[in-house]
Amino acid sequence: MIYSFSIIPVIALLCYTFQLLSLITTKRNEQINGFMGLLLVMIIWTGGSWFMRMGYWPSVNFWFHVSLTGLLMIPLMLFHFLRRFIEVQKTYHVCFWSAAIILLLLFNYTTEFLLKAPTVVKTAAGQSYIYDFSWPVVFLFIGAAGAVVECVKMAYENNDKNAFLRKQLRPIWLGLFILAAGNGLLLVPLFKGFPIDICSGILMAGCIYYALYKKRLFKLDALTSRANCYCVAFLFSMTIIYRIIPDYEEFLQKSFSMSETKTTIFISFTVIIVTIIIYMLLNLLLDKLFEREENVQSKSIVAFSKKMSYLMSLQEILSEVMKVIGDTLSSEHIYIFLRDDKGRYRLKLSNAEIFGDYLISSEAGFVHLLSNANGHMLMKDYIGTACYENLSEEEKQRLTVSQIECFVGISDGPDYVGIILMSAKSNGRHYTQKDISFLSSINSVASIAIKNSRLYEAAYEEARRDYLTGVSNRKCFYETMGICCTQGNYAFGALLMINVDDFKLYNQLYGDEEGDEALKRIAKIIQEEVTGECVIARFSGKEFAVLLPERTVEEVKLLAETISQRVREMNHTINHAGEYAMKALTVSCGIATGVCPLDDYHELINHANMAVYYAKQAGKNRVMIYKEGQDGSEDKSFEMVYQPGIYSEYSTTIYALTAAIDAKDHYTFSHSENVAYYSRELAKAYGMNEEGISIVYEAGLLHDIGKIGINEDILNKPGKLTEEEYEVMKTHVSLSIGIIRHLPSLDYVIPAVIGHHERYDGQGYPRGIGGKDIPLMARILCIADSFDAMVSKRSYKAEMAVDKALDIIANEAGRQFDPQLAPIFINLIRDGIIEVR
Repeated sequence: MIYSFSIIPVIALLCYTFQLLSLITTKRNEQINGFMGLLLVMIIWTGGSWFMRMGYWPSVNFWFHVSLTGLLMIPLMLFHFLRRFIEVQKTYHVCFWSAAIILLLLFNYTTEFLLKAPTVVKTAAGQSYIYDFSWPVVFLFIGAAGAVVECVKMAYENNDKNAFLRKQLRPIWLGLFILAAGNGLLLVPLFKGFPIDICSGILMAGCIYYALYKKRLFKLDALTSRANCYCVAFLFSMTIIYRIIPDYEEFLQKSFSMSETKTTIFISFTVIIVTIIIYMLLNLLLDKLFEREENVQSKSIVAFSKKMSYLMSLQEILSEVMKVIGDTLSSEHIYIFLRDDKGRYRLKLSNAEIFGDYLISSEAGFVHLLSNANGHMLMKDYIGTACYENLSEEEKQRLTVSQIECFVGISDGPDYVGIILMSAKSNGRHYTQKDISFLSSINSVASIAIKNSRLYEAAYEEARRDYLTGVSNRKCFYETMGICCTQGNYAFGALLMINVDDFKLYNQLYGDEEGDEALKRIAKIIQEEVTGECVIARFSGKEFAVLLPERTVEEVKLLAETISQRVREMNHTINHAGEYAMKALTVSCGIATGVCPLDDYHELINHANMAVYYAKQAGKNRVMIYKEGQDGSEDKSFEMVYQPGIYSEYSTTIYALTAAIDAKDHYTFSHSENVAYYSRELAKAYGMNEEGISIVYEAGLLHDIGKIGINEDILNKPGKLTEEEYEVMKTHVSLSIGIIRHLPSLDYVIPAVIGHHERYDGQGYPRGIGGKDIPLMARILCIADSFDAMVSKRSYKAEMAVDKALDIIANEAGRQFDPQLAPIFINLIRDGIIEVR
């Protein structure tokens, strides 16, 4: 006997719709959207088959082609679903197979050469639909098989991308095999007329649905969504009413004398009432079956979130994580590992002693494996991986003895701030997907709390640390001094103050960035030399304080001398080192001792600062120890950076040096005097104070003193210098600095001397700086030096007319010369205030 089996497509259609509705209510992503697309084409395939078997309008042939279109689109949609499931960007050759399938469908729709619509066979039991397969149907199978081959190829090529991919794909391959087998069985005479292909489609959709669930892309309670409950309730009510509707209709007409219209309305109302009653009963039943355990977990998550909102201590946060997991899931032992600065995961908290100082290395592949598993991995899944096989026997034994069953990552973006290991449950149950979802929620909250805790700790530490050098700041130093002195944890101690000599000058010469680097190097030297319990702080801009408990004066003095020596040696390792370094860094150190507890630690700081003051007075670059009874009156006056009378003390030295140059180059002596004169007058007209004017004058006398080191043949060459000779001549600037730095009381002229060949546009030498970065005194020297060079007669050129030289200065304003100073100098010459020499 042949049956129509029209009920089978209906069942399949309901299954697909049921799955589709359950996914609509979940949080969607690309993978779920891909499966929803696959369900849609399966609904088209199954719906077309049902409409064909029911003989609905417009014709059997039309619905046959709709069903065939849905069937052949399944491999294509399966490819797009797998592409999202595996997370692959490459499209392979699916575009070719898509075009081939579309062309085959269009060809078959117009000719029915490949596959004809089924023959309708009428029997006593109803209508049956028999397919007549011939050899051209092979082309349709080839088109579908091509897309399936691309699916297999894509999965094979990306198999190593994720250690769990092969296992995650097993349900999908099983479903695909069932679908292919079901369609292949249509060729077997035994299944002629039976919709075995539709049955196989139901099984395939179920397999894919299970694969998505195992990947934790949605919860199982999505099946119990309101939409699904309403659908099931409506189907039940329709089935009930359908079975009794003839008698019910007759009962209404006889008992209440209802017309046909009123009977229809009353039956519809009855269907609605029965649907609502069934929905309420079904919802109540599902609440009892599925949501009791989940409600307990939800309450735990809410309570845990409230606690995390105000906890800032890392230890308290981890304790709460351990407590909520243990109380809710009944995990017997819990181990929480946190990532350290080296990227390793170190055991931070546990309720067992099995792991000890065990470390999880981020390079061992475990973290990557956990990431592939979306941050949650069961031990049974871990055992089958290559990462587990690479473990030592001791590590495997430790995991076995501790009965670890579940690994969970505490995520922080793409990385993990921690990893939680959980042993078997005390009630003997295994970890379920609901447990994994619960752990995911707990870890989402915990990761934020841990991150906030670390940010708080970092902010607290940052508030106590110097941003530049990394040592403690003044505030932290005062707090530590207060605690140390009042609590009396130590019997005695020493305070070492380290002050960088002439640091302002160093910044003027090399710039603030190089000054910052120098401070970092000095701080690093101090940190390397100072060991044990101590506090290192940046006390002020160029001063460091070191608190050394229970250290004798001799020990601290030796330490200070070592630091001082290393700072001096540091000058030979930085970029500006060499025989003619412009300014070598040194430090002056002061030491003061005290006995705890102190009534006022500020007194100890004042004593150390006084010792630094004595070191500065004594000539800098030395270590001084504060002694009781010592005061400033016992030492000579503090030496300022600039002293107006100092030039007279060194004038004979300066003239002796220029006289030595005169023996080699007669021009330089008079040139220096002229430049000093022009510079002094320009500085005076610009409005500089007396100190600045004197410094500019002295700088003018000394600016070319380095020419004493230049070969006489180059200095007095009658013609133009070659490129090599010019490079040698340019070294006279560094040679000048090399000489001046040996006159400590005149080193304040170095910024002016070093910059007198810089250009305003930044094209000068030796540093190539420009604009306002060039010291003002250097910009003044530049104009005076250039003017005197132009109007003076030299061995390689005749003197230039004054007007022409002034025109050149005017034209070069903003390029070689300062645009503000140039017109002032020009007016001074033309007004006769400056006498041209």
